[in-house]
Amino acid sequence: MLARSAVRTLPRCRYIALIWLALPAACAAPEPQSPFAGAWSGAERHQISFRDNTVVQQPAGAPATILGPETCAGRFRFGYVRRNRQELIALAPEQPDLRSRLTLLLVRPDYPVAELGCGEGGTTYVLLDDGKLIAIHRDADVAGIEELSRSY
Repeated sequence: MLARSAVRTLPRCRYIALIWLALPAACAAPEPQSPFAGAWSGAERHQISFRDNTVVQQPAGAPATILGPETCAGRFRFGYVRRNRQELIALAPEQPDLRSRLTLLLVRPDYPVAELGCGEGGTTYVLLDDGKLIAIHRDADVAGIEELSRSY
């Protein structure tokens, strides 16, 4: 016959065993995929693909280039953040026409953003929706916009 204290602990042991059995399944669950994941195409038929810590550019009819410290003269930075509308419009301070265009394109209060710095220049990729993003390219005080769509 089991001692009275052993009878009371059996249900707790089963509960702990269930937690231990479920733990590997919980740890193996895939992480949510970045909304930037996949290939994006621009008007000139070049493609851009986003990875966890870098960007791959592929000009039309040319080999792909993985942007990183080696390709950016040692001056490389990349990350995903959120930026508010005003911060994004302010990326073109000296270009009223570009600011107007950004004002029309950016209607929500904030956006998911991928920021890339390579050498002297930089690009801020702004996710407008599941199928559209804009690239705001900057080099010193000059900025430009490029519209991209998801490649399927």
